[in-house]
Amino acid sequence: MSPARTDGATPVDGVIHIALLDEYPAVRASLAAALDADPGFTVAGQAGTGTELLDIVARRRVDVVLAEPWLRSDDGLDALARIGEDVPGVTIVALSRVWDDARVAQLRGIGARGYIPKSMELPRVLQILRQAHEGMEVFPTRDSTGAPALLTRREAEVLRLAAEGLDNRAIADQLFVSERTVKFHLQNAYRKLGVANRTAAAASARRHGMI
Repeated sequence: MSPARTDGATPVDGVIHIALLDEYPAVRASLAAALDADPGFTVAGQAGTGTELLDIVARRRVDVVLAEPWLRSDDGLDALARIGEDVPGVTIVALSRVWDDARVAQLRGIGARGYIPKSMELPRVLQILRQAHEGMEVFPTRDSTGAPALLTRREAEVLRLAAEGLDNRAIADQLFVSERTVKFHLQNAYRKLGVANRTAAAASARRHGMI
């Protein structure tokens, strides 16, 4: 295998080519529909096994692999490891329901740039793919239960505006909500990120690619 691109920069045509790996056709179809609806992405191929993914990467231009590493075929992670070793121009992002320290360590070990829970909203998935392709590592933090701490779309939006220096009233005016609602979203974000104020929350969210 050889990569179509090796620098991780934005493609000259402005389109990021994605290869999908998941054993469930419905999951692949949903992701493919969301990607194809965005002019910034195109689906290079869909695979149900690691072997199929390797074939796609070998034969087609692929910029990013969005993959479930832990398949019943038991060849997903091995395929990603091979891509990480042999095709450094391809960005690897995991999409899985599985989350624990050992598996995250496995992903980092093969050079993956991120982990996306399958419960995440599709617009946020696309945002993370762009961030990972641009070189950012996107691994969520954990909440007090040990589960991935994920910001909702609105929480991330409020925190992004707070990080830009807007106070609660200005954020409320811009989003057409009450100040009480803004405070509610900020408090939720602080709790999920394990911080006490907007400065720390913004820093943590940026570090983990959430805003």
